[in-house]
Amino acid sequence: MDQRIAFARAKDKTTIAYALSGEGPPLVRAGTWLTHVHHDWDSPFLGHWLRFMSERHTLVRYDPRGCGLSQTDVGSFTFDDWVADLEAVVDRLELQSFPLFGMSQGAAVAVEYAVRHPQRVSHLTLYAPLVTGWRNRPSPGAQQWQLMEQLVVTGWGEDNMAFPSMFAHLFVPQSPPETRQWYAELQRKMASKEVASRFMKVLAELSMFKRLKEIRVPTLVIQIAHDQVVDPRSAPGIAGEIPGSEFVSIESSNHILLEDEPGWQEFKNVFMRHVPGSATPARRDPAASGKIGQLSKREQDILAEIAKGLNNREIAAGLFISEKTVRNHITSIFDKLGVSSRAQAIVMAKEAGL
Repeated sequence: MDQRIAFARAKDKTTIAYALSGEGPPLVRAGTWLTHVHHDWDSPFLGHWLRFMSERHTLVRYDPRGCGLSQTDVGSFTFDDWVADLEAVVDRLELQSFPLFGMSQGAAVAVEYAVRHPQRVSHLTLYAPLVTGWRNRPSPGAQQWQLMEQLVVTGWGEDNMAFPSMFAHLFVPQSPPETRQWYAELQRKMASKEVASRFMKVLAELSMFKRLKEIRVPTLVIQIAHDQVVDPRSAPGIAGEIPGSEFVSIESSNHILLEDEPGWQEFKNVFMRHVPGSATPARRDPAASGKIGQLSKREQDILAEIAKGLNNREIAAGLFISEKTVRNHITSIFDKLGVSSRAQAIVMAKEAGL
């Protein structure tokens, strides 16, 4: 499966790298702990996540500012900047309604986005959510992360792999040694020591618990029963604060579920049940197929690009035509399909099996 990497600009002009993979309606993954949209695809602990989420959707993911292929010379940044990175990518793709997935710190970003833009988030999934930083939650685990925050300053990016290996043991303790080694080496590609340190400082100050009651979209909260990165005892309390949320606990010690463990299949099942359209291919609607059949080959190509979440400029560049020509074709597509928005056109394309 191929992916397409492109770039968006946040409100402060910071460049954010994002990747699109798969086909179908969009599924957005909020930026989380240091990522790299290019190298993550080949990761033995992330690759199966990306393939699964691309099976029934166009997966949209991105590198938060400072890491991966996004702009690295960013100076200091805040939690609001992380939310702005997500807003930049969604706005760049002109997405109107989509399920949003937040893992770990990405859950806090997803929560804030869903509170600010409830009309755009159709379903929210919070996996092993971190919404309160260790400076705001005194506990033995908080003391551990305070020490690790200090160690980042001296140990990150060094040739000695002892420090990055410590992170790998926390995130995927039940993985084989070669997987942990891969993760440890990837950390140095994800971000510099300075950026990693700034990430830790922002994480330490997270304080999103009070925002949970303001969520007004269908929400699934997933706990990893023996998580060593995020205190698993916090997940039930998070679910209890969100009106009408569903809570599921998965038996594992791996913060990032591995493909060969039973918990991975359980996650896939509950996720597909929560997010519409991700479980099985949609049945073709003869009426929708008939309307799609009225479109020219070029119009069908453009509709397929719209369904991938691309905006007019990106469609024009990919098909080597002008944006004006794209706009004219979209007007014709809407007239022939009897729809008035991109979202309605995408639904009809899906129903027709396009």
